[in-house]
Amino acid sequence: MIDTDAMALNDRVRQLIGQGKKQIVFDLSEVRLMNSCFGLGILMACWSCLNRAGGELKLASPSAKVLHLLEITKLDQIFDIFDTVTEAKSSFGEELPV
Repeated sequence: MIDTDAMALNDRVRQLIGQGKKQIVFDLSEVRLMNSCFGLGILMACWSCLNRAGGELKLASPSAKVLHLLEITKLDQIFDIFDTVTEAKSSFGEELPV
């Protein structure tokens, strides 16, 4: 993830919140590497934004490397992490659009 991608992701989350969509799943299946500045920082920024709006951010399908990074930074204690997007969506307790 590069800086412009991170900014675009944060902007998209804000747009979704503005549309009343406050239950969001990030599909991490295509993310192979994540660094603390852009990757973890943007996850926390999005989580914080959703949290302030009364929403939730859940993570799905992280690679082993990404999951390990989330664990060593203790972010696995902040985020609900699921093996699949379907499991993450189901955890909200209601039908969410794809």
